[in-house]
Amino acid sequence: MAQDSEQQHDGEHCPVASTNSPSAECFEMNAIHTSADTTRIRRKSSSSSSNNIKNSDSEAAKGDIEGKRVVASNSREIALDDASTAVEDMFQNHYVKIEYSETRFSLKKLWSFVGPGLLVSQALLDPGNIESDISQADVSGYKLLWLLLLAHVICIFVQSLAARLGVITGRHLAQHIRMQYPRPFATVFWLLAELAIIGADIQEVVGTATALHILTSIPIWAGVVITAVDSFLFLYIQKLGVRITELVFGLLITTLAVCFFVEMVMIKPDAKEMFKGMFVPRIPQGTVVQAVGIVGCVLMPHNLFLHSALVGSRKLDRRAENREGAIREAMRYFRVETSISLIYAYLINMSVVVVFCKAFEMLRASGTLYKASLADGASVLSNVLGAGSKYVYAIGLLAIGQSTTMSGTLSGQYVTEGFWNMPVKPWQRVVITRAISLVPALIVALTAAEHMDLLSEIINVIQAVVLSFTIIPLLKLQAYAEVVGPEFAFGRISKSVVAVLTLAIITLNAYMIVSVIPLDSAGMYVALVAVVAVYALVVSYTAAFPLRCVWADRALVDRAPMLVRWLFGRSNFSIEAQNSSS
Repeated sequence: MAQDSEQQHDGEHCPVASTNSPSAECFEMNAIHTSADTTRIRRKSSSSSSNNIKNSDSEAAKGDIEGKRVVASNSREIALDDASTAVEDMFQNHYVKIEYSETRFSLKKLWSFVGPGLLVSQALLDPGNIESDISQADVSGYKLLWLLLLAHVICIFVQSLAARLGVITGRHLAQHIRMQYPRPFATVFWLLAELAIIGADIQEVVGTATALHILTSIPIWAGVVITAVDSFLFLYIQKLGVRITELVFGLLITTLAVCFFVEMVMIKPDAKEMFKGMFVPRIPQGTVVQAVGIVGCVLMPHNLFLHSALVGSRKLDRRAENREGAIREAMRYFRVETSISLIYAYLINMSVVVVFCKAFEMLRASGTLYKASLADGASVLSNVLGAGSKYVYAIGLLAIGQSTTMSGTLSGQYVTEGFWNMPVKPWQRVVITRAISLVPALIVALTAAEHMDLLSEIINVIQAVVLSFTIIPLLKLQAYAEVVGPEFAFGRISKSVVAVLTLAIITLNAYMIVSVIPLDSAGMYVALVAVVAVYALVVSYTAAFPLRCVWADRALVDRAPMLVRWLFGRSNFSIEAQNSSS
């Protein structure tokens, strides 16, 4: 049913855009048609063109690699966007091939789709989230477990939409933003995405270094350097194939789960309070900011880029007769896989909260002083469960720290490739993206490791800001038939639900941003108004800005002055130019 291939595509699964809709031409130019096939076709066409100059003019027609259309050997026409190249498929050498069959739900076939959701789920378990769980246990005890569950449910919905975009179009979010927004605006998107990845890397690197310090007593700075070096092992793991890579990540996540499940059994939490906290909504007084932070820690902006790209590792049967059925089947299986993976993540996060809730209760009852932080978590558990428990804690923290550090490399790889379409080899990609994201993280971690509480708060605010400018394009793209096709575009009900969800997330993020500004002077009030105004303006612009695929249809560029055309990224793009070229 599915096989892990180490070879390039054979070219038989080419997606074909619908030509029955009025906007088929625009959709045809924006839907991906298996970039690996394009690579094969372009190479073949280039070679064919070179030989045909000497032989026959009839064969030379296949070699027009600079045009927008490339004709395959089976006479099916493949459309390429102006901004696309043949290197856009990161999985052309390692992928899982999915055969389409009109059958009922199958656990065997579900196994073929297991992987992308699991990789995404680890971002919800990174050292920054572990520290948030510890803080939650100290401030609110079991009472906000229901909100943690709700945040994971919302995350399942949002991540499923990210996977949906990648499955339908064959391109991930970063590529779509590059294609559909003006170049200056896409560059701002890229900078924000890199900022979010750098922020996550700081927490992951310092968390892994903390685990090494607990296990070996080496200084934090040495652990940071070791973490930076061993993260390059991901290069070797990637060469082993998609399934091996997913297996390694799954084992690391399971290591964390086993560590905390064991400690939860050992500490014997109050089961009644635990289930009451999970299903009875309540927000204790003075924990509103903490509650908003829980949602912010679960919804990670770089996860949306990552998930929309990872689904590309499953190569579907995109032939015209099977395309829609294969895509709908893949979306259904990915929804199930994402739900299972994120529920698994919730159970792990819940176990962390429950373990430390009970530990803090025991310490408070005995009058023992403690500090609720990631670094002091080991001493808290050793005081309650014995000296061996701190090593169990450290092993789990080390496993998830390593896992999330490697996934951070993967996120940076997709973000940089998607926004800049860099035609480089895999090892070069990882070196470049790691230099972009990890080097600043190392600098900050080495100079501010002793102030991680404040640093984590700043990072959470950055993540909240970036999330707003990531989730809007994700949802907006799927409302356009020109991007996903008329058969997959959101209907009225879906648009309404998505609009409400987006507004709720933006409001929560805005509250988080405002909550960290100390209002102790008139100047701070002015700063608050300025921040809110800029935030609202940019968010509104992101939501209202028309995508490139409808510029020609709505004649927006023709009516705009040259400066506005330049801001749109293509100053010579006009209907007259299109007509003259055709």
